[in-house]
This record gives sequence, C-alpha cells and structure tokens, in this order.
Amino acid sequence: MAKKSNSLARTLRLVPGIWVIALLATVVIVGDGSRSAACPFCTALKPSLSQLRERAAVVALAEVQSPTDAKRSHLLLHRVLEGASRLSQSDSLDASMDLAAKPGSLIILFGTQDSTPSGPLSWHAVAVDETGYGYFARAPKANAAAAERLRYFAPFLENPDPLIADDAYLEFGHAPFDEVARAAELLSIPRVREWLISDRVPPERKGFYGLALGLCTQADERAANAEFLRRLVVAPEDDFRAGFDGVLGGYLLLAGGAGLDLVEARYLANPRAADGDVRHALTALRFYYEYGREIPKDRLKVALRHLLDRSEFAASAITDLARWKDWDSLDRIVALYTREGFVQPTIGRAIVGYLLACPNRDAALALERLRKSDPEGVQAAQRALTRTTSGPQSE
Repeated sequence: MAKKSNSLARTLRLVPGIWVIALLATVVIVGDGSRSAACPFCTALKPSLSQLRERAAVVALAEVQSPTDAKRSHLLLHRVLEGASRLSQSDSLDASMDLAAKPGSLIILFGTQDSTPSGPLSWHAVAVDETGYGYFARAPKANAAAAERLRYFAPFLENPDPLIADDAYLEFGHAPFDEVARAAELLSIPRVREWLISDRVPPERKGFYGLALGLCTQADERAANAEFLRRLVVAPEDDFRAGFDGVLGGYLLLAGGAGLDLVEARYLANPRAADGDVRHALTALRFYYEYGREIPKDRLKVALRHLLDRSEFAASAITDLARWKDWDSLDRIVALYTREGFVQPTIGRAIVGYLLACPNRDAALALERLRKSDPEGVQAAQRALTRTTSGPQSE
C-alpha cells in the first residue's frame, strides 16, 4: 500500500495541474463529506446489522440469564448463526458485553476477532425482540447484490420497531448511489412525502427522503413531488435544518433550471440567507453537478459564483470552482486575495490552489504577482496545500 501511495504522489507531483485539482477535491470531499460513492444525503455513521454480521467470527441469538460479575453475563444461546466451532459450548456462554441487559432480554451477539485468528473475541450485543431477530435472520448477506439487498430493506423503512427502521435506513445509507437511485421505485412516494414532514421521523433521515422524491420516475408523482419540495424550500425555518440539503438536491432533480433559479435567488445570491441554509444549498449544488443532467454545468458555475462575495463561503466556492475548471472566474478570485474581510488563511490557500490548478497563462502571471507582493503568504499557502496531501511515506 505504501508503494502504491508513493507512486500516486510522484505522478501528481509530475503533473502540477492534476496534483492541485486532486488536492482540491480531497479538501472538499474530506472537509464536508458532500461527495461520496454512497448515498450523498444519507447519514450512515455506524455499520448496519448485516455489516456487523459480515465482520463477526461468531453471531448468535442469545438470552441474558444473569450477570456473573460486574462485567460479564451468563448467556443462553438459542441459535448460533455463525462460528459455532469457535464456542466451547453450543448452549451457553459467559461473555463481557458492551450492553447492559436485564435477565430475560434477547440479544444478537457479535463476536469479532481482536488480533490473531485464534485470539480472544470481543463481544458486541444488540437488544432485539422476536420481530427484530426475524428481520435480521432473513436479511440478505452483506455480500449479496445491492439490488437484492435494497429490495428486502425498502419495506422496512420507518418500521414501527426503531431498531428495524434505523437498520433499514443504514442499508440505504451505505449502498452505492446508483443502486439507491434504481431502488427509488420500490418506495411508496406518498409515504415518503409524509415522512419528510413528520415529527416522528428522525431529522437525519430526511435528506435521504428528499432525494428519494427527486429520484422518482413516475410523471404524475414527479409533478406532485416538485410542488411539495418547493413548498419546503420556501418555508421559513431556523438556521439549521437537518436533511435540507437532500430536499434541495431532490428539488433540483425535479425542477431543473427553474428550481436552480429559486435556490439561487433564495440562498446563494441572498446575502441575508442563513448560513445553515447556504451550506445545504452548496451541498445540493455539488450533488447536482456530479449526478444531475438537465441543468448545464456552466449555469451551475454561475450560481456558485455568488458565494465568492461571502467571506465565510469563499474558500469552499473557490475550491469547487477549481474542481469544476471554472477559469472564467480567475480575475474575480484573484481580487479576493487583498479584499477587505477576505484576507484569511483558508481563502488565501484556496486562491493559491486555484491559480496552481488553472492552466491559463494569466493564472501563472497572477500567482507571480502575488509571490512578489506577499511572498511569505503565498509560500505558507503552498506549504499548507502540500501538507494536506502529504503524510508519512515509505518506499
């Protein structure tokens, strides 16, 4: 792995424009997580039950009998799904778990290898009832085709059992975006609209549901979804709205250019727009640039340029414009280097990175002028850019 990383680093150093654009992409992707091969608006911060099963050496349905001491519990094993050969007994187990459970409680027990194949197991437990265990036991394995897996999990979204509902959502969150897009037809669109405005649905799931409405392919439902999402877009809200980026992304997929006009006027070009809403709009714009089709990319660049006038978003906007190869913004971006209120290290680094990435001769001349007027600042920016992608390397 070290040799592969070094080879990549050498290639990037030999091609400065590619190196800087790769760097800028890294800054954006790692910095805010807006781009990913997985569902862009899903918050999947933990593994699903199927993923836990895939990683475990032992998986069993167990019942807590009694604690043997302050840290260990005596468990009755009802069914061993994986790794029976790793257990000295097939009907009981004393284990230290990461879950405090009362006697009589049912749990799914996952035993993972600490280090060596013959070493001790660490035990992770998830409390379940009979319904939750049935859902888990019937689920396709983690290595099954994504289409098969999502077809199984789709009916369990927002299940009355919180464990099942959360796990089904995680499966969509971890799935590749193209598979999520194809699976949108499995969802009940009227129910998805209900979930988006329901106080009972956790806010972190609503970004996915907003996106799902945008992915709908039925003509009549698409029209209804566009109007539904438009009302959410213009509704007054607090500064932070969990999942609003997915609502905006779904709306752009449905409304196209007219949708961008609204998002641009209300959030991107509006200096009074709340910071939280602007961040969501920026994320939605990045998503559409990557996955959308109807709105021309040059039009997306025009919309993003508005954020060059807001110092709190300028560095992100410059970075995205460099990734999008928007070299028409060169003069405007260079002017920010000395603009009052914009003389900040993050903005300076973004400007230098943009100039390094731009292939135009005017960019090289502008960078040379900055080196003469602010040699220490440009040098510090270049060092910071290099550190962003450099790490301990060994041949």
